[in-house]
Amino acid sequence: MNSHQFPFATQDWTLAKARALSLQAAQVNSIEALNGSLWVTVSGSEQDFFVNAGERIDIPCNRGCVVVEALQRDSVVRIGQHAQSPVESAQSFAHAAYVSLAFPVVRALRKTADWLDPAPSAAQCAN
Repeated sequence: MNSHQFPFATQDWTLAKARALSLQAAQVNSIEALNGSLWVTVSGSEQDFFVNAGERIDIPCNRGCVVVEALQRDSVVRIGQHAQSPVESAQSFAHAAYVSLAFPVVRALRKTADWLDPAPSAAQCAN
């Protein structure tokens, strides 16, 4: 498997009639209607898109928001997302590991240090 065969990941959502889904344009590559009809608005684009079952559109920009709304009935929308490069994935994993492992340990050490060596009270400083 390489990035040329699978350039992006997909995620399917079910939207009830008149319900909307808002996404960051930088993360969205395409919108596809698996069933139902969709109204797609892309900030920064001068036109709206109407996507019927079986149709797909490419998102024309990578800034702002993409809003997808189901028009007639419950609709299933497939969102094509930009895939992360292996470097971005590794950086994301490193950040997640820091937040979930290292940060709580550092916080616990700080609390222990404060307990062992409490800050002097105002009364002690006056003497």
